[in-house]
Amino acid sequence: MVDNKFDLNIKDQDGFRKFIEYEAATLIISLLEKGSVDEDKAGKLSQITLDLIIPGMTVEELYLSGVKLDDHDPELAPVVYKIMKIYEEKFEKKAIDQVSTMVKNKQYGQAQDLVKKVLQFKISN
Repeated sequence: MVDNKFDLNIKDQDGFRKFIEYEAATLIISLLEKGSVDEDKAGKLSQITLDLIIPGMTVEELYLSGVKLDDHDPELAPVVYKIMKIYEEKFEKKAIDQVSTMVKNKQYGQAQDLVKKVLQFKISN
């Protein structure tokens, strides 16, 4: 289950980045404590996270980078799952709500742009 301690909205890239970093750090510490990885491997997993999750990225960039965390190291797969889950729960549903509001306010162009954006992410992932 996704941790709800981070109250995210569609523009909260800093909160989303901190969520990803927290989840990665928690997982790496847990793997170390269980003896599933050694300190060298834990350092590599941490470095992968730091290389992919960079302050200043947009929510979309964080999502696209975050889902790559387990490309070379399957140990980070639980973090990728949480990233995908929270993106679906917090950002896509928010976008759908925003589209509904825009249509009700006759902001058809903006609603269309937002729908295209959501669909682009669905297709590319």
